Amino acid sequence: MHLRTVELINWRSYRHARFEFPTPHGHRNVILIRAPNEYGKTSFFEALTLGLFGREGLVLVPRARAVADGDAVDRFKASYSQFLSNTLHHRATETGPAKCYVSIEVEDDNGDPIELTRTWHFRQNRQHKPGDDDLAIFHGLAREPVTPPSGVENRDEWFRDWIAQRFLHPSLAEFFLFDGEQVQRYANREMGEQVRRGIEGLLGLPILKSLRSSLATYAQQRRTSAAAPTDSTVKKVQAEIATISESIVGEKGRLNEAVAVLPGLAAEVDDLTQALGGRGEGTTAMVGRLMQAEQRHRDEAQRAMDALLALIQEDVALAIAGSDLRSRTRERLEAEERLERWESGRNEGAQNLDRFALELGRRVSALDPPLDEDRRQAVVEAGKAAWDALWHPAPEGCPEEYRHPSLSGTTRAQAIKRLLSLDNHTEGEVAGHEERFRIAVERADTIKREWQDLESTAPEVEQLTSKLRQLSEQLGHYKSQRNEAERTIQGKEAELAQKRAELGRYMTRQGAGAPALRRAEFADRYAGLIQELLKDALPSEVGEVAEEMTRAWKAMAHLSDRVDRIEITPDCEVRMLTADGEDLHGIDKSAGASQVFTQALITAITRVSGRTFPFVVDTPLARLSRAQRIGVLKTFTDRAGQVILLSTDEEVVDDKLDAVRERLVAVFELRIRSDKGVAVTSVHKLDPEEL
Repeated sequence: MHLRTVELINWRSYRHARFEFPTPHGHRNVILIRAPNEYGKTSFFEALTLGLFGREGLVLVPRARAVADGDAVDRFKASYSQFLSNTLHHRATETGPAKCYVSIEVEDDNGDPIELTRTWHFRQNRQHKPGDDDLAIFHGLAREPVTPPSGVENRDEWFRDWIAQRFLHPSLAEFFLFDGEQVQRYANREMGEQVRRGIEGLLGLPILKSLRSSLATYAQQRRTSAAAPTDSTVKKVQAEIATISESIVGEKGRLNEAVAVLPGLAAEVDDLTQALGGRGEGTTAMVGRLMQAEQRHRDEAQRAMDALLALIQEDVALAIAGSDLRSRTRERLEAEERLERWESGRNEGAQNLDRFALELGRRVSALDPPLDEDRRQAVVEAGKAAWDALWHPAPEGCPEEYRHPSLSGTTRAQAIKRLLSLDNHTEGEVAGHEERFRIAVERADTIKREWQDLESTAPEVEQLTSKLRQLSEQLGHYKSQRNEAERTIQGKEAELAQKRAELGRYMTRQGAGAPALRRAEFADRYAGLIQELLKDALPSEVGEVAEEMTRAWKAMAHLSDRVDRIEITPDCEVRMLTADGEDLHGIDKSAGASQVFTQALITAITRVSGRTFPFVVDTPLARLSRAQRIGVLKTFTDRAGQVILLSTDEEVVDDKLDAVRERLVAVFELRIRSDKGVAVTSVHKLDPEEL
């Protein structure tokens, strides 16, 4: 598959531009698009990405992603519509309704053309709204329109699946369409995390994870549908389950974020500590040791706080309420229990009252001498009154009304039992943990003041100690986030299990809901099967990816002969081994080496995938040495498929240009002019032989 044309109208600085790409032939497969910064290279990249994938492509656009500590995080600076509102050319409203569009024509692996045109419409205030998109796809020489079959309700989802099958899924597309700045941020991640994400994208595991989540949602919806619509109790429990589940998802996100960041932070703290210690046993080494001592006390304070919070989350809050209040509450619950037993007996007796009155009337009518009707009726009424008197007044100690109507039956009995068990907790437990926390914080603060005083006498290590202080604070923050998330998840999952058990008891009573419950059970089983597949999938690909990474690393890295081979464990742990078996992982921490590792991973993923999708990279050579730049260019372009390099006017030039000159099939230069203060980008095709 290769790109034939890309046409842009009213897209950022492109008023109207058309790229016509020749078909790759022989070893000539490289298209170079070059221009100074801010001339439209990144705008072309974004148009191609969003034109193909629409809303799902936003994750591939670096400047749409938020950045924290040099790494792109999984959230956006703005929504899809907000991002698009900034893409509309300033002259777009002069010729009619405001809109911009991207038209992309490719030739697939069978030689058939596919034309995809995505149009974005804007309001009078230049704002884009969700749903203001049009997508038209034509396939084949006859330009047959591609449309969803009749009966498809979600057209957008159908088109997304069609594009993912014919082109790429967005989870794999990030390895074929990427920005050099995105590579730098990706390189800041720990190697194992990079490899895990790469192999997951290669295997399509994000799709399976999404399916697993959808099955869990489906199961929950089926259980919801099985409940009677008028059953407010069931609906309340279901709402509580949904709230708890949503909370667990959020906490797992916080946990995954902390788990992903902590290994890299810990390694950097160790490296800086060693660097400080390497300056001697004097002031600088002492600063590092004191910082570590401070962190140990901070960790001890956190452990004390965790223990305190764990205690509070159990029964301490009720225990410290006081025995008098607990006793009065328990007595009230016991009284309401007596009232419930009495009402149950009375109601059961009332069900037989009419039958008793009928039988009494029959027997009275049979008396000899017989009674007249008035006397007979009087006797029956007297009997009914006597029957009713058996249940009135209520037994001694029964309250007039329920103060705790939400507690009944076994639930009330459990509450009474729990109140009786609270005497085992004392205020001393809380005080002990508070004292432990206070002492640890005071010691940490004392050590902090000590190393700060010591630091002031060592200006030569100011930069290192400042960085170490910042990283130590981040390390403590993410440790706290991890521990807090783990503790919250554990508590929420226990609460969720209780609520699901309670819901299950209700649902068992709903005989009519059995089919929906069976479907929910099947969905849970399939979700469990997918979970098992996810566990087994990664080890199946690590060997081939490691081999390709080794080849790519040797072609790109500076002093690459130090590494004999790259190995990846089933858990995605990376080992960079010398011929003697020494693991060099973590020794070379330069920005260039980290970026080369990431680019080797990208190369390996794209090659192992076997896909012929065009390889498009924007500004790939930042932070690299001359030898690394040439190695990266040769490796990126040494492939059968189409390669599009978006380069500044200072990147792919001179010897870097010579490294790929024999592979060039076309060169485009972007130029910019001012139209009454508005930038307009134009496209000019150059002769590769004249460069």
